Amino acid sequence: DLYISGLSMGGFGALRLGIKYSDKFKAVSAHSSITELEQMSLFVEESIKDYKQINKQDESVLELALSRKEHLPQLRFDCGTEDLLISHNRLLHDQLKKAQIAHEYEEFVGGHEWDYWQKHIKDSLRFFNKFIK
Repeated sequence: DLYISGLSMGGFGALRLGIKYSDKFKAVSAHSSITELEQMSLFVEESIKDYKQINKQDESVLELALSRKEHLPQLRFDCGTEDLLISHNRLLHDQLKKAQIAHEYEEFVGGHEWDYWQKHIKDSLRFFNKFIK
């Protein structure tokens, strides 16, 4: 069984790859994730147009999840309450709930920083452990 996890831009990548290749990944867990490609502008100096995808669904965790709704891996993500991406993560959680897409979402005290990620990587491992046979 394969599992995938990431943080920040890597969280976006983990969610996107896990959903897109759900036949390969059993579960996905992400921390402090970008949820839409346009949020990259918060972290990079280059024009966001350099990151545009051919398939627009690849620019949105929600759109990709909706397009693969019947074939999703187990999903989990979290975000720190002081993280600049908290509103985006809360929105994704609400949108997934509204679309009746099963997932786990948690918020913890912390920001977009290594201390937060080092503390909460355990949550990803515990999540993955639930699906090991």
